[in-house]
Amino acid sequence: MDKPQIILHSQKSVNYTVFDVKWIPTSAKFISLGNHARGTGALDIFEITHGDITVVSQNEKPSAFKCGTFGASPTREKRHLATGNFDGYIQVWDLEKLDKPIYSVKGHKEIINAIDGVGGLGIGEGAPEIATASRDGRVHIWDTRQADLPVASMEPAESETKRDCWAVCFGNAFNSSERIVCAGYDNGDVKLFDLRSMSLRWETNIKNG
Repeated sequence: MDKPQIILHSQKSVNYTVFDVKWIPTSAKFISLGNHARGTGALDIFEITHGDITVVSQNEKPSAFKCGTFGASPTREKRHLATGNFDGYIQVWDLEKLDKPIYSVKGHKEIINAIDGVGGLGIGEGAPEIATASRDGRVHIWDTRQADLPVASMEPAESETKRDCWAVCFGNAFNSSERIVCAGYDNGDVKLFDLRSMSLRWETNIKNG
């Protein structure tokens, strides 16, 4: 055990580029998000049965998917998947009815690179919220109970160079008011935003994106 090991249990070939994979909470199923060669989005559901990966459903959508999260899903039984796509849309899907999203808004001008959720599935306290990070340099916080507009936005000042935001994550949600969002950018900037005081709490640069 002195070296890390990855042991392959099973594998499944797909005909698209995979960008994100997530376990469906309290199940032996997982979802795969990606991009078909023709530019459409793939949202597939798989199940582990007797050590093999079987297809539960395959769904093709107009725009390619980049990322997804269950972090703001209301309950472990009512599992809602939030996704970010190449056209800048944040969408929320009921996995039992994937014909159309239950929430959809044009959240960014460019591709959504990363997404994270909090307040659902017993993860953190407070309202269920979704954070998105985009190539447009912005980080938005969404409450799906409020249509069309983010509840908070972090974006570069007019005098600042717009940086491609690659990663975003919630933290510090130990009560109903405390909440931190961490964002990472292509130039190596890492920033901690305090949503309670709506201020930049800490930042550094690690030289690489």
